[in-house]
Amino acid sequence: MNILPVDRALSIYGTLADRSEANGARERLSRHLMKIYTEGEKDEHRLTVEGLSFLRELDQEIDSRN
Repeated sequence: MNILPVDRALSIYGTLADRSEANGARERLSRHLMKIYTEGEKDEHRLTVEGLSFLRELDQEIDSRN
């Protein structure tokens, strides 16, 4: 079974950060990873790590607004 990097990143981050998926996070993460993919990064593991970094930054952005 082949899990997409966006799904893998959301699953891992949800477990590690013990946070539910932020509203719109999947769509924003998908766009971000697609951009990186079209720029040439094809390694699924690197895309997953990039996704985890993006989700951390997204959480920090959300926390700073609250």
